[in-house]
Amino acid sequence: MEQKPVHYDGSSQLGLATNETLVNEPFQMTDEMRSNIGRNPYSLDTNA
Repeated sequence: MEQKPVHYDGSSQLGLATNETLVNEPFQMTDEMRSNIGRNPYSLDTNA
């Protein structure tokens, strides 16, 4: 019980191979993404 579990906090690049390159493109938020994020997933309203 002395050992604590390992938690990943996202601060390092795990599993990044040496031949992979990081993509430096800006993130494009579409209207569909914005509406899906702002919607209540438990709502039964289908025309929102």
